[in-house]
Amino acid sequence: MNLASIPRYPLGCLPTPIQHLPNPSKKLGINLSIKRDDLTGLAAGGNKVRKLEYLVAEARELRSTTLITAGALQSNHVLQTIAAARKSNMEAVAVLDGARPEQFRGNLIFDQLLGARLEFLQSGSFVEDVVGYMDSRREQLRLEGESPYVVPVGGSNALGACGYVTCALEMAEQFEARREPAPDYLVVATGSVGTYAGLVVGCAQYWPDTKICGVVVTTNYFARRENVVSLVNQVAEKVAMDRRWDASDLWLDSDYVGPGYGIRSPAGDAAIGMMAESEGIFLDPTYTGKVFSGLVGNVRAGRIPAGSSVLFVHTGGATALLS
Repeated sequence: MNLASIPRYPLGCLPTPIQHLPNPSKKLGINLSIKRDDLTGLAAGGNKVRKLEYLVAEARELRSTTLITAGALQSNHVLQTIAAARKSNMEAVAVLDGARPEQFRGNLIFDQLLGARLEFLQSGSFVEDVVGYMDSRREQLRLEGESPYVVPVGGSNALGACGYVTCALEMAEQFEARREPAPDYLVVATGSVGTYAGLVVGCAQYWPDTKICGVVVTTNYFARRENVVSLVNQVAEKVAMDRRWDASDLWLDSDYVGPGYGIRSPAGDAAIGMMAESEGIFLDPTYTGKVFSGLVGNVRAGRIPAGSSVLFVHTGGATALLS
């Protein structure tokens, strides 16, 4: 694996802590810990910071002056990308899904505070259409004398996903320092797939016996199994790992999406309440609330057996509770 040879620009407060969760452990009958990637330190924190360390490094090598990215109105990825641009002395253009709201709330307030150029695209197939929109904006900015760099939605290409191969190594070192064996199960969100893909590849190297459950939080094309497999294999190739995966190798759980991406679910809200009331940790309704509900559901269904050691990856996003 050639991970150390891939350029990386420091943006986060790393390593993030791993904490034992005694109260939900007792309630669920498992040994539950949490990886606090909500505490990565840039802007409001979250998992995109690790991806952006690799993407910004490439942008800087290309002497880019502006980062362009896209996401939902309350996108944590957009917020973290804007903050990464400012920290690395670049401008930021953010393309957001929907009409410009009359009043900014939640992450939009932070986006504006960071001085981003906010643009709004109304489309019934935003994730697909915004790719062409960003390419067009890149060409326009080039004509204006700027050197733009497009950060994909979620930062989820093979380069960005290297951030979570690195995270797998970080976690393995943390468990080793605590003289604890690798967890039996790791549970994480599967949205734009980069975090999940990086962890699948990284854990294959550093925690080969740990089972990775990706709780799917979206119904768009990112979640199609063939696209997930493709990105996992692209990441493996990027870090020079010989192994390749097929669909049967991956545990993707789509039972907890609820009404759809970005729409609250009763199970997700119950999971948010459980974590807040038992540990004082806030989850969000789009990603981590649904993922934790998936963890709880898999324990109660016996797919994660009683007594198992389980690591839940908190990818951030609690600011969405205020939107």
